[in-house]
Amino acid sequence: MNHWIVIFKDQPQMLEVRKQLFSDHVAYLTGQSDIFVDGASLAESESSDPQGGIWIVKANDRDHIVTLIENDPMYRKDLREYQIFATCKKFSMND
Repeated sequence: MNHWIVIFKDQPQMLEVRKQLFSDHVAYLTGQSDIFVDGASLAESESSDPQGGIWIVKANDRDHIVTLIENDPMYRKDLREYQIFATCKKFSMND
């Protein structure tokens, strides 16, 4: 399995969806520990509203990641764009 990075970019209206469905979103991802590794909201500053997010996932192919994203209760096609990036080389301070 390879590690992949998913970058989300939200429309401003996504903020209300986040507020309403964040606990469902977290519960969904917690149940996906076989593929979901880590994630965080992205904002211009620590005190700004989120404008997107980042996930680290492990999967054999892109299709599994698309399924993970599009089954997320917080995903809204019209309010949230995403890009999926494969990782090619690994550098770790722990190696």
